[in-house]
Amino acid sequence: MHYERLTATDASFLRIETPHEPQHVGSLSVLEGGPLRDKDGRIRFDDLRRHVDRRIHRVPRLRQRIMEVPYDYGRPVWIDDDHFDIDFHVRLTALPRPGDDEQLSALMGRLQSLPLDRARPLWEMWFVDGLANDEIGLILKTHHSLGDGIANVDLALALVDLKREVKADKEPPAWQPRPAPSPRKLLSDSVAEQMARPLQMLRSAPRMMLDPAPAIDTVTNALRTAGNLLNKPEPTIWNQPVSPHRRWVHADVSMKLAQQIKQQRNVTLNDVVLAACSGALRDFMLQHGESVTDRELKAMVPVSLRGEHEHGETLGNRVSLIVVDLPIDEPEPLNRLTAIHATTSELKDSGLADGAQAIIEFADGITPLAPMLTRILTRSIPMNLVITNIPGPPMPLYLQGAKMLRAYPYVEVIDQEGLTIAVLSYEGQLFFGLTSDRDVMPDLDRIAAGIEDHFHALGAA
Repeated sequence: MHYERLTATDASFLRIETPHEPQHVGSLSVLEGGPLRDKDGRIRFDDLRRHVDRRIHRVPRLRQRIMEVPYDYGRPVWIDDDHFDIDFHVRLTALPRPGDDEQLSALMGRLQSLPLDRARPLWEMWFVDGLANDEIGLILKTHHSLGDGIANVDLALALVDLKREVKADKEPPAWQPRPAPSPRKLLSDSVAEQMARPLQMLRSAPRMMLDPAPAIDTVTNALRTAGNLLNKPEPTIWNQPVSPHRRWVHADVSMKLAQQIKQQRNVTLNDVVLAACSGALRDFMLQHGESVTDRELKAMVPVSLRGEHEHGETLGNRVSLIVVDLPIDEPEPLNRLTAIHATTSELKDSGLADGAQAIIEFADGITPLAPMLTRILTRSIPMNLVITNIPGPPMPLYLQGAKMLRAYPYVEVIDQEGLTIAVLSYEGQLFFGLTSDRDVMPDLDRIAAGIEDHFHALGAA
């Protein structure tokens, strides 16, 4: 067999994608410029592209593309791209010198607005010249079907080094693309897989009768999660259909400050992040004349299911979700933090994450209605926004001898959920990337500034 079938979760990101809702994630990194330039000051782009080409054998998925099953009868599969072209995926662009932070953020928003080509491997890498201080930008785009935030950190780690010293890579193994299955073969395999599901359930029945607790928990969690889907929150100004155009801004916070708050209040780092975001969102809504009295915002917070042994092995999405109520009606920063900690502590044991996964698996099993059911499910999640915390490396990273100075994440938005706040930890800093629709939130930078302010407010309190 010369293909790998996507999991139900991975396939869901292809199924919910539309032309105005591209489902990729990414990042913007800023690198030292000197080590990446030649004696004339130009970016050694050919060397950088060659470096990427020599490293991608570490992540085989980067040379694979999607193949759909005829008539949508089953999940798509990954096949080797027999026309793989590194020049298509690694690109060079530039800002007019000296490019400032606002111009770089605008470029980031424009590039991330463009969907990836499904006929090719689902990733792109853009080097950006012309930045102030002779720095170089690096913009990454990878489709969410390739993996979650942690998987994409693992992907980036395959391309960089932990030391500044540049050593020549060993000659990579010769790559020969495997032949793709015929559409008829893929369809017949998918039909056989669907027919085998009832038999698998029958085989597992005796084991379930001996130990029914796991099955009962799964059903209970799924029903509880389905009930929560009916609890729609009051919409905000960003809960409306989105256009194909994105606005992206960023914020920076010291990890030392965040850790001090975490330790003093005996909460998690994610609690601190959610509390600071809640304060920024409260201020933003008040500035726009929205009432916050007796009101909460519902934040969808991804939960990693990836074990320690799964890092660096494969990509894919090993993530589920919980929905956290953000107490924006509470004016005191520490009271907000206390309320959020109580909520997240309860949700960790609620089974909602497992229930959401069970519903996705159930929808996937109803072929060929799975695409439609997945879209309905995704748009039924009771949320105002997404807040996701991605743990990154605490040590500095280097690309061909150039230190990575900053690294900001990008996560997509969809209709009725026009705001996503992502945070990536790297070398003693928390780097926030905020994404919204370009027209819906022209002053998105207010929330970014508010996040920084509310971290300091929590520290002061």
